[in-house]
Amino acid sequence: MTRLEEEFGSPEVTQTTFEVGPERYQRTLERSRDGQLGVRVVVRDDDGAVLVDEDDGVPQGRTEPDEGPREAVKRIVRETAGVDCSVEDAASADIHGIRNSDDESAATVYRLTVVFTAEVLDSAEPRGESVRWDGDADAVSELV
Repeated sequence: MTRLEEEFGSPEVTQTTFEVGPERYQRTLERSRDGQLGVRVVVRDDDGAVLVDEDDGVPQGRTEPDEGPREAVKRIVRETAGVDCSVEDAASADIHGIRNSDDESAATVYRLTVVFTAEVLDSAEPRGESVRWDGDADAVSELV
């Protein structure tokens, strides 16, 4: 969280805790050890429309090892839609405490997911059948 605040300031933070099965807990534990950050991106075009992936809402993914948040945002948007963007801000952060539902003695694993805002650099149409620009500004809150 410190690195994020140094680069982007202090985003709004929410925290929730929930239980998952042992397999999902183990995957979360491994990702946590790798230091992966969950990333969601609200990308706007020149008209204010938002890039939407009908399968996942807004473009989303995780940081790769040795990849900073800014680089991850650009990569995820490029992989999702084939467009380039500039990262504007870290709008919010969610801290998820994840517990193993089958083992009360297992430590709670904490995962951080950050919602970034970005602007598209070119007005190219996104590639992919499920990716499009959505001009409905009210829909953004439902997507993140």
